[in-house]
Amino acid sequence: MDEARTPERESGTLHEAEARFRIAFEEAGISMAIVGLDGAFLRVNRALSELLGYDEDALLGGGFDLIHHDAGGPTSDNWRKLATGVIERYQFDRPYRHADGRMVWGSTTLALVRDSAGAPLYAIGQMQDITARKEAEERADRRARQQSALARLSQLALNEQDVCMLTRATVATIAASLDVSLVGLTEVDADGGGLTHVCGWRGDDADAGAHAPDHLDEAHARHALDHGSAVVVQDAADETRFDVAGLAARGLASGIAIPVAGEGAAPYGVLGMYATAPRAFDHDDLAFLSSVANVLTGALRRQAAERGLRHQALHDPLTQLPNRVLLLDRLRLALARRRRENRWVAVLCLDVDDFKGVNDSLGHAAGDDLLRALAPRLSETLRPFDTLARLGADEFAILLEGLDDPSESVRVAQRLLNVVAQPLDVAGVALRTTASIGIALAAPVADVDGEDLLRDANVATYRAKRAGRGRAELFDDAMRADTVERLALTNDLRRAIEQNELRVVYQPLVHLGRRQASGFEALVRWTHPERGEIPPGRFIPLAEQHGLIEPLGEWVMREALTQLRRWHDDGFALSMGMSVNVSRVQLSRPGLALEIVALLEELELAPDRLIVEVTESAVMEDPDVANATLDALSDYGVRIALDDFGVGQSSLACLRDLPLNALKLDRQFITSLASSREAAAIVRAVCDMARTLRFVVVAEGVETEAQWQVVEALGCDFGQGFLYARPTRPEDMRATVAAIDARLGGRGAARV
Repeated sequence: MDEARTPERESGTLHEAEARFRIAFEEAGISMAIVGLDGAFLRVNRALSELLGYDEDALLGGGFDLIHHDAGGPTSDNWRKLATGVIERYQFDRPYRHADGRMVWGSTTLALVRDSAGAPLYAIGQMQDITARKEAEERADRRARQQSALARLSQLALNEQDVCMLTRATVATIAASLDVSLVGLTEVDADGGGLTHVCGWRGDDADAGAHAPDHLDEAHARHALDHGSAVVVQDAADETRFDVAGLAARGLASGIAIPVAGEGAAPYGVLGMYATAPRAFDHDDLAFLSSVANVLTGALRRQAAERGLRHQALHDPLTQLPNRVLLLDRLRLALARRRRENRWVAVLCLDVDDFKGVNDSLGHAAGDDLLRALAPRLSETLRPFDTLARLGADEFAILLEGLDDPSESVRVAQRLLNVVAQPLDVAGVALRTTASIGIALAAPVADVDGEDLLRDANVATYRAKRAGRGRAELFDDAMRADTVERLALTNDLRRAIEQNELRVVYQPLVHLGRRQASGFEALVRWTHPERGEIPPGRFIPLAEQHGLIEPLGEWVMREALTQLRRWHDDGFALSMGMSVNVSRVQLSRPGLALEIVALLEELELAPDRLIVEVTESAVMEDPDVANATLDALSDYGVRIALDDFGVGQSSLACLRDLPLNALKLDRQFITSLASSREAAAIVRAVCDMARTLRFVVVAEGVETEAQWQVVEALGCDFGQGFLYARPTRPEDMRATVAAIDARLGGRGAARV
């Protein structure tokens, strides 16, 4: 029989249980508290005191209000339900205030304890320290936000051309992503001597508003520039590397300043952020600021490269004068203004006499020196708003507008002739030369366009040369005989197309890496039965002007691809492609893509064996139709090459918008490589850009071993020119390719 229970025995048992509970509670490894139904702490253990930094008396006296970061204690709906016995337990994560002021995150579970009658007595709470986890989550979330902000900024940097807008977006990105009081950007002055505020942002902090204007501390910024790296200040009171008086005077206690690289070797400026309290900026803060600075640098450099390409597209690389494209644009505007102003416009074409003799006797480099020296002399003769352009070789053009009397153009021409006649030191020789000038005039009400005016001035120039050189000639009715002759030639061209009197020759392209022939370009030729060989530069413009380019282009396309099919059937050039030029008129016709696809399928040729060559000016004739045509061809597998790159209006936007596979550098770049470091730099930049965009680069007009070596060293993928082979008849092409491969020492198959 069990021993009978007594009050004394039961009391002892309860004391033992309470002692065991007290020991377990006090020594528990997890933070615990007994919480009264009013939210006050009734008992806390050692682990909770150590976690929060308060002794037991402080915790018992302060309750939840002491440790909660937000006011009010445990007054949530769940607590009220627990305290009234509606629920037995609940769990929550929240921050608590440590005795030293920092925040501690706890995962807390509260469980209800009832008396023997079931009424709520108190709650037992357990809290697990999850500060490290929360900080990791916050870091990850902050990094994700920063990466997203960087992505948005990077996208903006690709498209935004306004530097002010971009710098403001840069500052705003930092302000939105980092908990700081001040963000600013300064620019290094052009002379490198001073710093200029660009833009800034201030937070709502009262101290920042009172003490800190929205620009960087100059001493801090200069220290960053001097060291070429980020300078982190955790507490200005402890800083000894530079004078912090400026920081202290403006109420700034910590910050980071980082140099922003510029377009070249010199820095663009300094980007920085500041806080009004000491702060240990972590690696993430520094990495984010560095990334933002790199995005800004990339945008600045891309814009500089695009400016260079745009300048090159509209200027002659040898003399840096406007080229034909820019001249015609200015001429178009001048012709529009002359009607409103009731004034004359004149175009002068100037050719240096016997320029070929200079090249032959002193070398092409001397000829280039002559043109470079002549350009500024001619410019000084003109008014500031006149335009001097170089059209190519030794041909210059001058646009004179706002003339009250057409005779003014003759006086200007005479001054130009006098300037050309003055001796120039070229290759150590005091060179004297002359020029021939043709003048074409547009009366205030005459119906004439820029191309016609330029053409008439050219005709007058030829008349001046035939009349003895060193003189100027005005375009007159007698010269219109040449126009009549052009019409006759156009009629002959129409007959030649209809009667199949034209022929196609082929010029090989050479893979510079493998040193072997890798493809062909189809070139149309015309031998007139009476006039002999008519150069493409003469009859192609006639075809474009008189509606013959479409049948001519269709015939060339069919002839070239049919020839490629014949070669393939004969086991020749099996891995090579065929490049065919497509004119602006052809591109503006919506059905072109379907016709080319049908032709490829008819001849059973793989689409990627055809390379369609276009110029940007051809695309811009009707950009919507042209882009749709090129997109359709590219989707089918036909490759697209941008021809004459660098002399038209070629731009980064064009490279972005067109489905390109190749860029063909205009021969003007190649001929000027030996004498122009700028041309070489641009060629290298184009090659680097093309490699990034996965284009190949073809150097046209390679005529010397030196040019070959330079274009290969600069990164061009393919070469084309007389050095490798002249345009060749199809029946001679097998021998021509074999000769190229043997001379260059090929290293395996390649295809352009």
